[in-house]
Amino acid sequence: MKLRNLIVIGLLISTIFAIPILGVTSASDSIDTVFSKTSVKTLDGVPYVWQELNGYCAWAATSILFQYAGVDLDLGGIFAASSVGYSFAHIRYNDTFLMFPGVLYQQVEPTDFAADLYNLNFTLYISIDAEGVNDAVDYWERYGISVSTLDTQVDAMNLLRDTIDSGYPLLISVNPAWINISDYEPFREDGLSGGAHALVIVGYDDSQQTVTFIDPGVGSFGDNYGYPEDGRGNYSTMSYSDLNFAWVDRYYISYVIKPKETTDSTINVTEKLGPMIRDKLLGVGTTYSPDSPSAYLWHYGEDGFRKLSQDISIAGLKDYLSVFDGAENEVELKASLLAAIGIGLEVQTTLQGYSFKAANQAITNLLDGYNSSAFISAASEAYPHFEALSDNSSLIYPSNLSQLTGYVATTFLDIAEHFNNSGDIDSTLSMYESQLDDISGHLLGIADAWLAAGNVLNTRWPTGIWFDYGIWIVLGIVVLAVIGVVTIVVIKRTPSR
Repeated sequence: MKLRNLIVIGLLISTIFAIPILGVTSASDSIDTVFSKTSVKTLDGVPYVWQELNGYCAWAATSILFQYAGVDLDLGGIFAASSVGYSFAHIRYNDTFLMFPGVLYQQVEPTDFAADLYNLNFTLYISIDAEGVNDAVDYWERYGISVSTLDTQVDAMNLLRDTIDSGYPLLISVNPAWINISDYEPFREDGLSGGAHALVIVGYDDSQQTVTFIDPGVGSFGDNYGYPEDGRGNYSTMSYSDLNFAWVDRYYISYVIKPKETTDSTINVTEKLGPMIRDKLLGVGTTYSPDSPSAYLWHYGEDGFRKLSQDISIAGLKDYLSVFDGAENEVELKASLLAAIGIGLEVQTTLQGYSFKAANQAITNLLDGYNSSAFISAASEAYPHFEALSDNSSLIYPSNLSQLTGYVATTFLDIAEHFNNSGDIDSTLSMYESQLDDISGHLLGIADAWLAAGNVLNTRWPTGIWFDYGIWIVLGIVVLAVIGVVTIVVIKRTPSR
């Protein structure tokens, strides 16, 4: 996975995984060439799932697809079954400082994992014009993920219609600026574009040239934050033209989730999910990023929070900022980096904290036959630390610094402003030593709770070198011992010269 700066302050951050694009099919392709017949179809009874926080759109949309396919997993259930509620990644290397809550670090792989748990087929579609798409497809296929490429707008619309005709909704990634719902009016007014958002297509009408969609994101940001009681976003319509502009901006990324024709009765959800959550909490790198050449630079799970705790300290911040010594506009640059770190930290801990708690609320019903009380007790020790660091204002108003009220974001904004005025990093950071120690301490508290919760699972599903490779280690020792004995015997029997 490529390193991407996810310290986001602009637009929606509810990302369906990003792949940089050099060129995609033009949205100006003739609409007339796409539709050769007049037909109308709308699926009935597709459930509405609100994403609740700005950042969860892909998972709320995935919950919709799971429920319609017959698997009753709400948003918290999806966080648990996919293991993203128990996942965290952090890297601080040279000029790179990134934090990824599980819901943003990966989406394809955890979705496929959850689908397999419940005997569902998951297929990913993406434009053939996406940069690096061939390598990405090879990677996904190597790990058993079904993926297909789309050549043109015609292919994308055929996928949409075929999926609906088969009786199932289609999850797509779009640029939200094209969604004709009042929530997104500020995007159009300010000329903002380029974000990513998930919609669920539930119908199409060739005669009216419109699609019907469900939008889990309305009410998750802006002045109208709150569940959309008025029903906006639920079975709304969009023109084919707007759809294509929105969809092509996101390289036609789409998910299809359907029940498997033949179910695998051997799958034991508890025995497969328990060890996965254990590994995510304990930060097993091969679980997070197999085959990644840069994985050794990353810190995952409890170790990710532990390393982040060090990097947020005075010593850690000074070490990071020293990379930019001598840069043009050095003070201003470092001040902006401090602000971005604080806002990013608040955003990521808010997303991680809520998804972690929601997953824990659902996990008891998912781990059938396992008494999860000790696990929940250990995991809940992280709650007060997440609450101390979290604040939804940084997600409701991602591009308006004046609206931020959270402890972490405002602390770092104050640090950034003071440093920008004084130019003295030592005196600035010393002024905020107690706040930084407090923030660092809460991150360490989360790390300790995740370690304890992972170790509880480890007693039920033990891991480590002896459990994973014990038989081979013993066999190797036996072989070496035999070789040693034979060597000694041969030496003793060989006449001296």
